[in-house]
Amino acid sequence: QRFKMSSVLPSTSASCYASIHTGVTPQVHGVTGNDTIFRLSQPDVFSQARKSDQITGAVTHSFWSEFFNRAPFDPVRDIEYDEPESQSINYGRFHTMTGYGYNNQMTPSDADLFATLTMLCQRFGLGYGILHTCTLDSMGHRFFHDSPEMDHACYMMDHMLAPWIIKWRDMGYQVIVTADHGQDTPTLNQLQLAPTILSLLGASIPDTMQAPIFLKS
Repeated sequence: QRFKMSSVLPSTSASCYASIHTGVTPQVHGVTGNDTIFRLSQPDVFSQARKSDQITGAVTHSFWSEFFNRAPFDPVRDIEYDEPESQSINYGRFHTMTGYGYNNQMTPSDADLFATLTMLCQRFGLGYGILHTCTLDSMGHRFFHDSPEMDHACYMMDHMLAPWIIKWRDMGYQVIVTADHGQDTPTLNQLQLAPTILSLLGASIPDTMQAPIFLKS
């Protein structure tokens, strides 16, 4: 199924990441920009999944580790961790994109990220896993939305992602492909993602997540 969704405001990356997993606005969780990074206090998808005894994993930008596990991010301690007793992210593989700029996007290959998440699923039996890529976001900042370079980047993303979606579904997973912010006229609220994910996982939805779910298994 395909849905269109509206971003929270401000629609900066970090603010959206925090809202996608807490189901509350930046005005509530406090992440008002990419320089405002701290451990969030609201219930989130990881913590609620853990309360239902599901194993969680993340292959993402380091902001996710800081929001939902611990902050500040220590590049030695936190670049990769296996913490089966954690009540948030059990298995994390992160990248910082340190040095990001117009001439060097500092983004890891999406093919490597897809393989890494699949490894975590196979090795640890994830009940919930998230993969976050910055490739299209970075390409959009450099070449803008309507350009041959962006068209090719979207094609390459589709080309690389398609076989992994088939593999994940064959492994028994439900797959949601979404974004932090985009270009189109919206119909859904971004705050609906967190409660919808928890509903699909069979996990309890906290009172802080007030937006209605939009997809049922």
